[in-house]
Amino acid sequence: MDNNRYSSNRPRRKVSRRTYRNRRLAALAIISLLILVFVVFIAKACKSDDKKPAAEKKASSTLTTTTTATDAAITTTVTTTAAVTLPSNDSDFKLDKRTVILEVGETDMPRVLEYPDGTVEADERWESTDKKIATVDSYGHITGVSPGKCYVTLKSAADPKQEVMIQVTVRGEDTDDNDSAAPQSNKAEAPAPPVHDTEGLTYIDGVLLVNKEHSLPATFAPMLEQVCYDQFTALSTAASKEGLSIYIGSSYRSYKDQETIYNNYIEEEKKKGNTEEQAVEIVDTYSARAGYSEHQSGLCIDVNTINNAFGYTQESAWLSEHAHEYGFIIRYPLGKENITGYQYEPWHIRYVGSKIARKIYRSGQCLEEYLGVA
Repeated sequence: MDNNRYSSNRPRRKVSRRTYRNRRLAALAIISLLILVFVVFIAKACKSDDKKPAAEKKASSTLTTTTTATDAAITTTVTTTAAVTLPSNDSDFKLDKRTVILEVGETDMPRVLEYPDGTVEADERWESTDKKIATVDSYGHITGVSPGKCYVTLKSAADPKQEVMIQVTVRGEDTDDNDSAAPQSNKAEAPAPPVHDTEGLTYIDGVLLVNKEHSLPATFAPMLEQVCYDQFTALSTAASKEGLSIYIGSSYRSYKDQETIYNNYIEEEKKKGNTEEQAVEIVDTYSARAGYSEHQSGLCIDVNTINNAFGYTQESAWLSEHAHEYGFIIRYPLGKENITGYQYEPWHIRYVGSKIARKIYRSGQCLEEYLGVA
């Protein structure tokens, strides 16, 4: 075997200047291709980010990085954009509403139900993103100035990271419910509920009133009214199209059913160490006595989980802003406890038809106020 064939001293083959230049161009071309692939990847990522909800989007900050590969006719410049995250709309502030719809000159105020740790009412800082559309004072009173949309932010002076945004829609004086400035999930008219010719029922302006002063006969048993069920089905279907789940937790109850429920609550309170009198006083704030429950009317529904946690859900926020479109009202709203006699129940909706529901929603009143019996 000829070992000289593999000798390390074997002379190397010379490469011409032209071949060397071609190899260099080829290497630069490969590098340019890799950079191009990287740019396309970044562009697709940014495009998909645009599909996220506004609160999750990232704002672009022009951080430009330029890479240049130059040899003869090859020059490649690549510009990439870094992302800066906008303030999160996720905070420990708990509000009774995250959207507000106003007429020009009208005022509304989202109520703070819960503050972040270390934050108190004095730390509230309210601000409007467009004062030409809506203004807000230091207490959170939002006033419509001109038709359009903007946001009002609530921040904590004690913890700047705690921030929540409220969407504000201001409608003009001449707009109606079909106006695009106030998008609705339902534009069809929800009919008025049926009127029963039964002795012992109290109707005011065609509305059946059931509260602590106005009762129903023990024999009155209409079951869940069909129109109430149909409109709730439409409501639930519309919410599901937005990824929300709103379902019936409780609906019609007979006189006997309510009597059993009320008495069971009394016994539970007594087991906690309360006297009979104390138990009755406590239970009367969250449960109706037999004959005085709206559930017996067949016109009300308790949705989802019947507890205060529901008030912090997206379903609750959606319900408070859209229930009137389907003929429902939040029967026991926040801040009206001294009028209704019951605690705030964001899950309890009452069917009255969209004509009246719309008026009550816009006025901010509870049913007793609207009917003039408060």
